[in-house]
Amino acid sequence: MNSFLKLLVAVVAVVFLSCKQDKKQEKSVNAESVEEYTNLNATDSKSEVQFSDNKTQKIYLQYLEVKAAMVNTDSVAVQKASKKLASIISSSEEDKQLKATSKLISLTKNIKKQRDFFVTLTSEIEKHIANAEITSGEVYKQFCPMAFGGEGGYWLSDSKEIRNPYYGNKMLTCGTVKQVLN
Repeated sequence: MNSFLKLLVAVVAVVFLSCKQDKKQEKSVNAESVEEYTNLNATDSKSEVQFSDNKTQKIYLQYLEVKAAMVNTDSVAVQKASKKLASIISSSEEDKQLKATSKLISLTKNIKKQRDFFVTLTSEIEKHIANAEITSGEVYKQFCPMAFGGEGGYWLSDSKEIRNPYYGNKMLTCGTVKQVLN
């Protein structure tokens, strides 16, 4: 009976230790399997654009957050950035379409639909900043001829380097700088 008890204790100890070891391995596997977030929107250089109007500055910088989330194909981040953009846009008649488009994107979970609406958002942002004075830096108007079945799509950027919001990692550098606003 004494040897049976020793054997039972040994078996329980082995099971206990192996289960504990499995849990440790599971934790380390989970920690290792979580890839470090890669920002596809990162570029070697950025233009630190400054507008004379603080409100325009905030709107443009928030637009860039929406664009970055699109480049990273992160629909949740697109929603959050668009919601924040809508909150800082005035309810004036001239900003009505800009605010409505921002809200629409923030309510849409589908990245493809968000990208469809992004064309209008870009057009409205461009109208908004056209009336503002850029005191330093440059805004790059970029174009992807492949977007939307070959119709193409524009976006604004703070870098000459192309980071395509319409295709993300599928065609990250597809596009050209069509205009420099300064």
